[in-house]
Amino acid sequence: MITVLVSIFFVFKYIPSSNDSYLTLSLHDIRGIYNSAWVGSAIAILTSMLLSLPAFFLVKNAIERDVQTGVGQIIATTPITRWMYTMGKMWSNFVFLMSIVAVSIVSALAMQLVRGEDYTIDLANLLLPFMYSTLPTMALVAAIAIFFESVPLLRKGFGNLIYFVLWLVSLNLSTKAIHSGQDMLGISPILAKMSSEANERIPNNHGSHVSGIGPLEGNLHTYDWNGVHWTIQMFLARYIWLAAALIIVVMASFFFHRFDLTRLAKINKKSKPSESGNAKPHSKPVHRNDIEIKLTPYSNAQGQSNYIKTLALELRLMLKGLRLWWYLVALVMILLGLLLPMESVLEYVVPFTWVWPVLIWSAMGTNETYYRTHQLIFTAMHPVRNQFIVLWLAGIIIAYLTGSGAMIHFIVAGEWESLKAMAVGGLFIPTLAVALGIWSGNGKLFQVVFMLMWYLGPLNKLDVMDFMGSTPQALDRGVYQYYLLATIILLILAVIGRVRQVRMYS
Repeated sequence: MITVLVSIFFVFKYIPSSNDSYLTLSLHDIRGIYNSAWVGSAIAILTSMLLSLPAFFLVKNAIERDVQTGVGQIIATTPITRWMYTMGKMWSNFVFLMSIVAVSIVSALAMQLVRGEDYTIDLANLLLPFMYSTLPTMALVAAIAIFFESVPLLRKGFGNLIYFVLWLVSLNLSTKAIHSGQDMLGISPILAKMSSEANERIPNNHGSHVSGIGPLEGNLHTYDWNGVHWTIQMFLARYIWLAAALIIVVMASFFFHRFDLTRLAKINKKSKPSESGNAKPHSKPVHRNDIEIKLTPYSNAQGQSNYIKTLALELRLMLKGLRLWWYLVALVMILLGLLLPMESVLEYVVPFTWVWPVLIWSAMGTNETYYRTHQLIFTAMHPVRNQFIVLWLAGIIIAYLTGSGAMIHFIVAGEWESLKAMAVGGLFIPTLAVALGIWSGNGKLFQVVFMLMWYLGPLNKLDVMDFMGSTPQALDRGVYQYYLLATIILLILAVIGRVRQVRMYS
């Protein structure tokens, strides 16, 4: 429902009125009249580009859901084969995503009537861009989600980051694609046709349409755009990606465990050594009755809380399982923040510094549910005061430690505005993570929201989304002050959510 509502909001913003101060799909303040061809093509591009990111996270739980509910064990007793199961899951994911696309189509039709520049409804020009661009994209996303769920290495947070990188690469390739084999999102023919007709109205110009949002700097000029001349050959070339989706699902079936969840446990049990270092599968446990058990008395326990010790334990829990190369990369980022010139620090180091710990933050507020320890933690003494605050502080410490190189550089150089912005960013990110984790129950929502904000703000320099202060425009406007207010609001929401959880188990 959140994705549907956000999709409707983006459709509304992507078709601005003539009185708004920004344009979408524009070329030098020129855009097409809002007829069915333009609106359908614009929303099809938007849906294929933007929905393909949250869509992956929405459907990347089909196999996991069957495992958690126990349905998978029932399916494992049936004659259904691996490829039949993965293929069925892929098509169910596809139908689910296309239902969201259908909402976007209806919203596009409504926006054409709301803007009122052309009331003539041409269903072919409205729907064909979605059939060409969005339909294969959603099939590809549905297939990749099943593949990532089937491959153990890609099943969790690491796979989510890999998909985000894949999404960025597909955006870059599709906007610059020359032929359909490079256009994973199916947007290049539409953009090329829009640009060619707009260039005919501008002497000696060979620019291309900007698929994002840009400011309206002069007077708005419009022209009547009749859409792309669609051919069967174009659809056949585009639907190669639909065939690629089917191949990906077949590949996923080779990795699919078919709900044999005891396989890993059996391997670990067989390889577990005894005290002498050799496995003894047939040895019997030795029972001893002569062991003297001593318990250390713990007096004055009521109301007692060692925050420093608990904070250290929470930090150890957050960093548990990280490999040496993770720390080496974090150390390199710290050193780069200290040693590189200020321009390079703001341009590259600051944005990428806080992408590295994203999987650590995404677990905040969700581990209790994932590991089913909520009944222990939420019934402990003062769980909000003792555990939640420590969890929040540990996330902030992770942010400040990984960003310490750039922050020390700001102090030495006297860049106090940049320091303030980064200090607020270090508060905002873990607060966003714990709030979304508590209310959603998993880390996927934070990963989607954070990576999308990071892509639009620090990476693409959209100042209103720059929660790190990496752009001069964001610093001049004092955007970090608004994120400080957002941090306070998110913290209140997180506390309310945790109190609600505690009451459920008290």
